[in-house]
Amino acid sequence: MSILLSNDDGIDAPGLAALADALSGLDDIYVSAPSGNRSGAGMAVTIGRDITPRAYPDGPGGFKRVAVDGTPTDAMKYGLQFLVPDRPRLVASGINHGPNLGRNVRCSGTVGAAMEGLLWGIPALAASVDCVERPDWSGAKHYARLVAERILAAGDAFQPVLLNLNVPALPPEAIRGFALVRHGTGGFNEYFVSGGSGGAFQLGGEWLDTPLGECCDAAAINRGYAVLTPMRFDMTDVQALDRLRGDWDDLFCDL
Repeated sequence: MSILLSNDDGIDAPGLAALADALSGLDDIYVSAPSGNRSGAGMAVTIGRDITPRAYPDGPGGFKRVAVDGTPTDAMKYGLQFLVPDRPRLVASGINHGPNLGRNVRCSGTVGAAMEGLLWGIPALAASVDCVERPDWSGAKHYARLVAERILAAGDAFQPVLLNLNVPALPPEAIRGFALVRHGTGGFNEYFVSGGSGGAFQLGGEWLDTPLGECCDAAAINRGYAVLTPMRFDMTDVQALDRLRGDWDDLFCDL
């Protein structure tokens, strides 16, 4: 039995090594990750050129690693099709350098790789730490292990879902607790800023704080909690669907 790991920070990222260490011993570990940093790729796939996998030196404990010169989704696809000898019991992506909360989930390669696993019907975990430079991985490792153990213990009774985990960059004993919360609308608001000569632009932005009283991912992590949000691929707004059926009923036929 196996667990397939990927990320968007690249095969050499310390967060990926931390995730492998956190899940070591639960099942056979395999890694299929982008050859370099692909942050912001979301669920993008590579079109119009060949994708080349390259065997990487085996990780600690002898687990197999492959670097793929494509997106996180490409890497997850390759791992599921060609690297793992059986159907994984879990796919896990991360641990990302920086949080994936609120509006940032839409472009997260960490979440994108995990979502690809979910589309294969496999339980998926996306793990991120709330720090970009020199993070303390120990809290994220603790909670990633905890969630993975619960998924694997449930076996076939666990309904596949993507669990988006965000953890403060602190040791476990310094984290206030574990919160199960909804997806919010805060996070990093991106916009272009002048990049210098020639009319060039670069991506910049600002962090949008979420009111601390709200029960959502960004608000909870700002209060010092590790947060877990279940997510799915179906983005249908069910309330809008029902409303439009009533308000625009003359436009649509019955199926």
